[in-house]
Order: sequence, then C-alpha cells, then structure tokens
Amino acid sequence: MRSLITFALILICSTLTWAQKDRYKFAQTYIGTQADVIGGADSPEFISGRFLIGGTHFWQKADFYISFPLITLALEDTNWDFGEGVITGFRYIPFGLSKKGPRPFFGVQWLTPDFRIDNGPVIERSKFGIQGGLTLAFGSLFTLEVSGHHVLNQDVYYPTSRMQSQTFNPPDFGVSLGIKKYMDTTSNLSKSEVQEFQRQRYSRFEEEGKLSTWSIGIGLSANVSTSDIPALRAYDFLPNRPPLSLFPDVVAGYYFHKADAAIRASWRPLKLSDKAYGLDYEIRQNRIGIEAFKFLFDYKGFVPFLGVTAGMDYLDYEIADIEGPGFSGTYSTFSYGIAFGWDIRVTETDPYILRTNLRYIFQSDPSGNELNVSGQHLEINFIQLVLYPGRWN
Repeated sequence: MRSLITFALILICSTLTWAQKDRYKFAQTYIGTQADVIGGADSPEFISGRFLIGGTHFWQKADFYISFPLITLALEDTNWDFGEGVITGFRYIPFGLSKKGPRPFFGVQWLTPDFRIDNGPVIERSKFGIQGGLTLAFGSLFTLEVSGHHVLNQDVYYPTSRMQSQTFNPPDFGVSLGIKKYMDTTSNLSKSEVQEFQRQRYSRFEEEGKLSTWSIGIGLSANVSTSDIPALRAYDFLPNRPPLSLFPDVVAGYYFHKADAAIRASWRPLKLSDKAYGLDYEIRQNRIGIEAFKFLFDYKGFVPFLGVTAGMDYLDYEIADIEGPGFSGTYSTFSYGIAFGWDIRVTETDPYILRTNLRYIFQSDPSGNELNVSGQHLEINFIQLVLYPGRWN
C-alpha cells in the first residue's frame, strides 16, 4: 500500500509539474536514420538501415515514432529473406533529453516482421517487442542513440512447399545506433511580442471568418489486414492475410471552429499482394470515404479526436496459379469504420498542423461467396501534414 501511495504522489506531482509547463514547447518533430544488427539463437544475422520519423511529446518525456525499413542484408549465405518491417513505437524518457550526459529510455514496439524462404510466401504477422537504451543530445538539436530490443513470440510455422510446413525461429534480438534531428517551430511563440501578434491574428481571423476554414492534407499510411481474405482460404500454403502495405493518404475537408469538429473526404489507393510456389495474387483498392470527427479536449496543444468514416472501396484483383485455374474481377463495396487520432495544435490560428490518423475499416461482402477479396483493416497514418490555405497570410 505504501508503494502505491508513493507512486500516486509521484504521478500527481509530475502531472502538476507538466501542467505548469509551456504549451509551446509541448512537442518537437524529428527525422532520423538508424543502423541495426539483428539475429537470434537459431537464425542468420542481418544488418538493416531504417528511416525514422516521430515526435517527442509532454516536454520530451514521451516519444511516438514510426520506422521504415530502407535496406536489409544478410551477413552470411542463407536462403532466408527477413526484415522487421514497419515499426511503430512508444518510448518513455523519464529524465528528458540532455546535453550533459546520456539519458535512459525504455519502451514498447509494434513490429510487422516479414519472413520468406526461397520462393515461398511472405509471412508477416504483427508482433510486439520491448526496447531500452540511452540517448544523448548535442548541437541544436540532435540526439545520438544506442539501444537494444527483443521481439516476443517470433516463431513462425512456415510452408516449405505446397504440402509441407515446419517451425522456424527468425531473428528476435537487435542492437541499434541512430541519429535524429529535431525541429521545433513553435517554442518562440511564448515570447510576449509573439503572444500579442497571435491575439491580433486571432481577432482578425474571427472578424474575417477564417477560424473555420478549409483544409488539405497528405501523409503516408500503413494498412494492416485484421481479417482473412476469403478468396485466399483455398490455398493452404499461403497466408490468408496479405502483408502490410504502404500507401498515400490524401484528404480535403472543413474545420468548424465553434464546434471544434471537422469533416473531410479522403482518398487512399493501395495494393495487397503475395506469391508462393507458382501462385501470385494482387488486390488493388481505391478507398474513397467521407469522415466526420469531434475533437475531445486540448491539453497543452495535444488534441485527440474521435469520429466515423464511411465510403466506397473499388477493388480490382487477379489470382494466377500455374497449377490450377486462376480468376480475376472488379467490384465495389461499401466500407465504414471508426476514425481516431490526435492533432498537435499549438494555436487556434495555425496555418498548418501535424495529425496522427488511425482508422479501423470494415468492408461489406457484396459477392457473398469465396471469391470475395474484402476484409477488415487497420490503417495507421502516423504523421499527416494538414494545411489551412485560408490562414496563410
């Protein structure tokens, strides 16, 4: 009980301390690069290069990021192809960033490792991992980081032919060295003269009706299939869920200032594909939707939202099999789901903001048979740049 009380007091004190901090230094965006060496007890070793994009929140205590693979190479002769895929993660930096010495961090990762042997299928499953390391700030403002991570439950039951499968142990440990460059375009907003300019800008926008305004946005999203594709169930040697896919997320909408809500139209073109042992499939989709969402609260510029999405998905698919009949076709299906995420909104007159979007999408089954290639999907758009053209002055 005493330890629980102590923890509660620490949490309350930390919250009160955070509440007194400057909202204009709440978050910083960064980009970076990272080199990894990954391996395991029963697997070959690989090296990889990655591109990082993310941001620190809560005054450099919380780090949300997404990491994209650039290249992965085996360090020895092997018929394995392996990569840790797109990684989405959260890290807690208890003492923040400092130029006085290394500061520890620890966190969790959501990985999408892809594994392939010879001409077999790409096996990709969502995995979770743990991470820890040290970060050192220098210059204005960079960080140098060294870390290690472990992926949980990495065993894969892999089809070695159309008729046989066996268990393999892909790499589950890794060490990393990375460098990041931080960008903070809002810290100077706490100056008194800038505050006065913002007040005048707000009054002028209010008079001109620019607090409510049109918006456009673009970002890079990842699609994670969360249900089986019925058309793939006939092939036992092929995963019923396609590997992760990256695609552009383009939106245009309108923000209602008084209601603190927004509507938008979105277009997301993507391709799902895999191949193994003479079978090759490709599913091309154009998702067009209308979305409405409400911002829930504003904590020092961190503004989460929740809403709904609905629209039409236009699908074009082809399955080719050298050992049997293939098929192809096109159709459209109604889709709907939940949209949620958060904005980093420093002022109410920002000409642009950074937004994180997540959507859980349900696609209806218009065919009612096993030729259906629809399913359920999770879309993750970690950083989207949203512009308000009417506020540029």
